[in-house]
Amino acid sequence: MTEICRLSLLQSHDALVLSKNSLSMPKLLYTLRTLYCSDNTLLLLFDNTLRAALSVILNVDLNDDQWPLASLPIRNGGMGICSAQMLAPSAFLASAASTLELQQSILHPSIQTLQTNPQRQPNSLGLPCQEQSCIQKACDGPVSANHVTRNLSGTSSDPDKARLLAAPSPHTGDWLHAPPITSVGLRLSDEAVRVAVAHRLGYKACEPHTCVYVWQSSQCTRTRWPGLSQKWSKTSASQPA
Repeated sequence: MTEICRLSLLQSHDALVLSKNSLSMPKLLYTLRTLYCSDNTLLLLFDNTLRAALSVILNVDLNDDQWPLASLPIRNGGMGICSAQMLAPSAFLASAASTLELQQSILHPSIQTLQTNPQRQPNSLGLPCQEQSCIQKACDGPVSANHVTRNLSGTSSDPDKARLLAAPSPHTGDWLHAPPITSVGLRLSDEAVRVAVAHRLGYKACEPHTCVYVWQSSQCTRTRWPGLSQKWSKTSASQPA
């Protein structure tokens, strides 16, 4: 929790980059790849800590629908702050597959001859084929795709479906990979980060109000932004903000 308190002292963009690239999965990935700990309750505690850190950085409350979406890889429409519980099985399986030859040279011959149940082959479970089973990204893919499908099937709102379909589109998450360098204009302000993530995750970005810069002064709700659904009027666009 000390790191979370320190993150609140940084700009949102800086804190987000540190959380994604240093304080989240990179801290735990070696353990997940070398020990089978998918059922360990400490993984849930670790995920709750990551969720609290992201809430502090964005100054919002992430609910039980938004946190699983945020924990997806960026290519799947998430924030790249992966969940330890979701990543643990595929991390261990990929590591075990990549060291299979070494394991067979160490284990007793009676164990080497054990056959895999044909009903549980990887392809029947939607897992990668044998050639790709040692690649962790290939093992993570079906899990992430399953979460995306579940989110889409559980959404009844058309704007939310459009947001979920747009988030994994190419280049929509490029800003999450950019280093926050002020001199080249890559650092985003705290408000810009909060609104950008709101478009991605669908959390409440503002209080309901009437926007004077939207055609016919349309009503803006907590989860509906004029930039996604309205056109600027010629008269209001010429007025200073």
